Amino acid sequence: MIGYLEGTVIGRHHNAVILRTAGGVGYTVHLPLPLLARALETKGALTLHVVTIVRDDAISLYGFDEPAARDTFEQLIQVSGVGPKVAIAILSAFTAANLADALARQDVAALSSVPGIGKKTASRLCMELSDRMARHQLQGGGPAGARADLISALTNMGFPEKDVLHILQQFPKDEMPFEEQVRIALGLLART
Repeated sequence: MIGYLEGTVIGRHHNAVILRTAGGVGYTVHLPLPLLARALETKGALTLHVVTIVRDDAISLYGFDEPAARDTFEQLIQVSGVGPKVAIAILSAFTAANLADALARQDVAALSSVPGIGKKTASRLCMELSDRMARHQLQGGGPAGARADLISALTNMGFPEKDVLHILQQFPKDEMPFEEQVRIALGLLART
C-alpha cells in the first residue's frame, strides 16, 4: 500500500493530479478541491499523505496535505453509503477541524449541502462519527495520553462519555496537573 508520496505535479486528470516522483513514476492522486487548486497553482513539489483504495477494477490513490485530513478521510469511508468520492467531496467542503465541529454540533443542514450527501447520509455521519472524531481530536491534544486518561477517569466515575466529550471540547488546552483537570471537568459536568 502507498501511504506517502513526494514529487512534482506534472498535470491534471479530472479531480486529480499526476505526481511524478524522483524515480520518474507518475501517480494519479485524487485530492480535495482546495488542495487540488493549490497544487495546480504552484505546479511544484508536493508532499502527500496517501490512502490507497484497492477494488476489483481499480487501485485509486487519495492524497492529503496533513495526516489529520487523511485520518478523517479514513473515518468517513467507514460509514455506510460514503465511498471515497463522497468523502473527497466532504473534505472539499470542510477542513478536518470544521467537519469535526459540524459533526459535534449535529449540523445535518451543513453536511447535506455537500453534493452527494442527503439528509439521511448526513444524519448517519453525525450519529456514527461525532463521538469518534471528538474522542480522536481530544486524545491528540495535550501531553500524550493525558486527554485519554481524563476521559477514562470521568467515565469511570459514572459520567456519560457523550457529556465528557462535550465539556472537554471547551476545556483549556494549557498543561496543568491531572488533579486540576479532573477538578475543572467535574465543575463543568456539574453544570450540565
